[in-house]
Amino acid sequence: MPIYKLKILNKEINLNYEEAHKESLIEAANQIKNKIKNIDNLNGKISDTQLLIFLSIKLQDEIIELEQKKTNLNLSNEFTDLKNMNINLNNEIFKLKEKNKSLEAENNSIQENLDQLIKQINILISLIKSNYED
Repeated sequence: MPIYKLKILNKEINLNYEEAHKESLIEAANQIKNKIKNIDNLNGKISDTQLLIFLSIKLQDEIIELEQKKTNLNLSNEFTDLKNMNINLNNEIFKLKEKNKSLEAENNSIQENLDQLIKQINILISLIKSNYED
């Protein structure tokens, strides 16, 4: 396994890494160095340990913030998905209501035709009965 050597706070650190992670390791190390430079404006007024503790807390805060943003993004995506599903279901309900109206109109028409047929059958039955009675 290759070793990446870096110097932080005048101390040399050797890190083992996998070749596939080399670029991200170098980027992470450079970002840590830059963060230390941004914090280390007290120039020896605080110890290296205090500086590293402060940096650790700051980095942990950034991690928590990123996790919250990720959670919010996931919730936002879930909300969008649910909103789209709701729109699709409302469209389907509208189509089904229209189909239901059409079927009710057809049913009413069939019922009217059936009522007319029953009336005609009753008239025929009366005529037949009257012919037999005579």
